[in-house]
Amino acid sequence: MLSKQGFDLWANEYDRSVQVSEESNEYPFAGYKEILNAIYNEVMSSNQANVLDIGFGTGVLASRL
Repeated sequence: MLSKQGFDLWANEYDRSVQVSEESNEYPFAGYKEILNAIYNEVMSSNQANVLDIGFGTGVLASRL
């Protein structure tokens, strides 16, 4: 588990880390885009969807929605 200091150091490069891992289909973010797309499609298929963003991550999905 990352300490606060470790997380703060990773935060600036987090999205890039996710992209590299996802594109090379490697742990821990293999399938990341697929999951985001599935969540997005599920929300958008509802006429009155409610979404709660509790502040995990960098807002990639929330900004799409």
